[in-house]
Amino acid sequence: MNIHRIIYALTLAASIIFYILYPPWISIYLLVLLLLIIPFDLIISLPGLLTKGMLFIAPEVLHKGSDAVLTLITTHKKSYPIRCIIAKLYVSGDGFSAARRFRCPADKDGKREVIIDTSHSGVTVFKLKRCWAVSILGLFSLPINLDIHKAVLVLPPPIKPANTKTLQRGIILYPKPGGGYSEEHDMRKYRYGDPVRSIHWKISAKFDSPIIRQPLAAPPHSRLVHVMKWDGELQRDLILGRLLWVSDYMLSRQMPFFVKYCDKAAYEVNSETDLTDYLRSALCQETEETEKSARAQTRFTWVFRIDA
Repeated sequence: MNIHRIIYALTLAASIIFYILYPPWISIYLLVLLLLIIPFDLIISLPGLLTKGMLFIAPEVLHKGSDAVLTLITTHKKSYPIRCIIAKLYVSGDGFSAARRFRCPADKDGKREVIIDTSHSGVTVFKLKRCWAVSILGLFSLPINLDIHKAVLVLPPPIKPANTKTLQRGIILYPKPGGGYSEEHDMRKYRYGDPVRSIHWKISAKFDSPIIRQPLAAPPHSRLVHVMKWDGELQRDLILGRLLWVSDYMLSRQMPFFVKYCDKAAYEVNSETDLTDYLRSALCQETEETEKSARAQTRFTWVFRIDA
């Protein structure tokens, strides 16, 4: 856009010099023509300048080393002509920040792809705060105020920790308080005070002694996986890889747990999506922690620490 303004300014200056040196009528028409270009460019481009917009699409979760792009897309209500859209994209992550300018096509659904760096794990935040719609001849630009941001989480491959012997092997069932129905149950001898309706009459007749059906249930879980702070990209890849391995281990055994990064609030994990949502929140200063963290336990009966 600046190059078009410079070219126009140089052309206008040359036309003025030409008019001063050669005042015949042709120089006047040339000067008037150059001056009329300004309102002509503004009038023709104004509808497009007022109706153009931008958005971008980026994946939420990526694997380390994978190929991925962020796509900038031009939007508009009606197809009015303009030259292009200049977008300024802010990129920030763990210990770095940068701003990049991109020239996007003005056509409907015009796209511009930006490569996402997946060489290391972590969260990268992409922000699109302001764009500029450029007129047909490039002499004018109109700012488009936006406030779009997206956090992209890059995860390393799972890495098995060294201290896996302390991991729980499965859910331990306990007698259900107050009795009642349960799919899991155990058999034991009748004790004084047991309800008569709990007696299993067929088995009692076989053993010639009262045998009751004891309902079993899993206690409310209070498992915590505590992720310690890392120092550098290599440690981050290692710690997050170990966290993913532990999460797969726990969830495959139907053992939900709480995860906590450093001194941040704990978060209940019942699925892989819960874990990725928490990591995007905990590792990124731009997002607020989710409401699930408010339900975190204050005491945990089992804690597994992950560090480098």
